[in-house]
Amino acid sequence: MSLLGRLMVCLVVGGAVCVVVTSCGSGPASISSATQYEFVTKWGSQGSEDGQFNLPNGGGVAVDGDGNVYVADSYNHRIQKFDSDGGFLTKWGTEGYSGGEGEFALPFDVEVDTDGNVYVPDMARIQKFDSDGGFISQFGAFGPATAVAVDADGNFYVTDTNNQRVRKLSSSGEFVTQWGTQGNGLGQFMFPYGIAVDAAANVYVTEERNHRIQKFSSSGTFLSLVAFSGSGDGQVYSPWGIAVDRADNVYVTDQGNGRIQKLTRNGVFITKWGSPGSDDGQFSSPSGVAVDGDGNVYVVDRGNHRIQKFRPVWR
Repeated sequence: MSLLGRLMVCLVVGGAVCVVVTSCGSGPASISSATQYEFVTKWGSQGSEDGQFNLPNGGGVAVDGDGNVYVADSYNHRIQKFDSDGGFLTKWGTEGYSGGEGEFALPFDVEVDTDGNVYVPDMARIQKFDSDGGFISQFGAFGPATAVAVDADGNFYVTDTNNQRVRKLSSSGEFVTQWGTQGNGLGQFMFPYGIAVDAAANVYVTEERNHRIQKFSSSGTFLSLVAFSGSGDGQVYSPWGIAVDRADNVYVTDQGNGRIQKLTRNGVFITKWGSPGSDDGQFSSPSGVAVDGDGNVYVVDRGNHRIQKFRPVWR
């Protein structure tokens, strides 16, 4: 991961020290300034071999601090791990519905914490693994758990999709609070899918049926609408995956419009890219999105059964 900034002592007068912070090339200031993204590479095709995917109804992606990419290969009932250029590293998981360790029943998402632990929502539970797929623990009772996000304190936020709510768990997996009921009012949900947390522990939730992104405090208090239904800049239709970078910019897979959008944490439009299709830089129902420390964006191109990587173009 790249440095956030550089400290320089610039002046000492009467014992007072002036400290100036200058941004490094790949820090948050640069991430914030990126308004264009270019295609870098892609990997994957439909199938069950190493590096292939079967993603007809899901597929999340996450990136660890070393730039390794984890993909929830939903209908192959497994997690695959790649390097940042798509080189296959390892895989784990088998299809199973008995609640066994390392068994999966349609894993739709994957998340990695700052220690490199990997979390997988597995229908009615969350499973925790080390970075090579070694089982550590499991917790929760959901119906089903579709996506998970982890804040800086290790708390978990889970989209409990069929129950139309978000649940917050402690770092040990104990219940803390929950919010949401079925509906289209503020603070209500119609099929919440994606979830992400920013540096201040604000929680962003995508809703596929209400076609919007809602923002909440860490305790579930409604704060704002970040995006609402439509096809214009900053509008979304059937959004699914969502990610927040180190500068708290928000990235969303705008499924119905076949594109990725980048917004500020307050919902101000920054940029977009993509269109429906199968060429480089095009998408077919994009479902998952992740951003690494250098601002590279990884997208699960669900309908094309592949991962696409994009990099920011600095101005």
